[in-house]
Amino acid sequence: MKLWSGLLFSAVLACSAAHAEKPTEASVKELLVLTNSQQILKSTEAQMDAVMKNMMKAVLKDQTINADQQKILDKFKDKVIDIHKTEMTWEKLEPIFIEIYSNSLSQEEVDGIAAFYRSPAGKAYVSKIPVIVQQSMGAMQKVITPMMDKMMEASKKMAEEFRELEKNK
Repeated sequence: MKLWSGLLFSAVLACSAAHAEKPTEASVKELLVLTNSQQILKSTEAQMDAVMKNMMKAVLKDQTINADQQKILDKFKDKVIDIHKTEMTWEKLEPIFIEIYSNSLSQEEVDGIAAFYRSPAGKAYVSKIPVIVQQSMGAMQKVITPMMDKMMEASKKMAEEFRELEKNK
């Protein structure tokens, strides 16, 4: 009986270890290629200009700015875009993605996901991701703009409360 229990326990451990086998770096890299991760990163980079313009419009909603102020804002926008391009490179992000995927998924899961992305449905999904991302960013602006307005209002109220507190000292 002890032998049977020992064999059963060993078999369960072996199955668990096989099931939770960490994926190879090559399989994770293949998954990133199949999902067009690098191209998606580039497409979001291309949309950064529009995102920055919309954010600045939201922040400056009720304010009128002159030409000199606009130059400063444009310079700031360009600087932020340059920082984004420099810091959010595939060379910097790929190792991070590989580590996250490797720590989160088993080899079996990576293989299954890769099989989906090789299928016609998976390929169709990947081909539509840029449009989905673009539409998502546009839709998020509709949520972010009112949120930014509320945050700016809360910030103004806080500043007023601080000024009032200082007056009463």
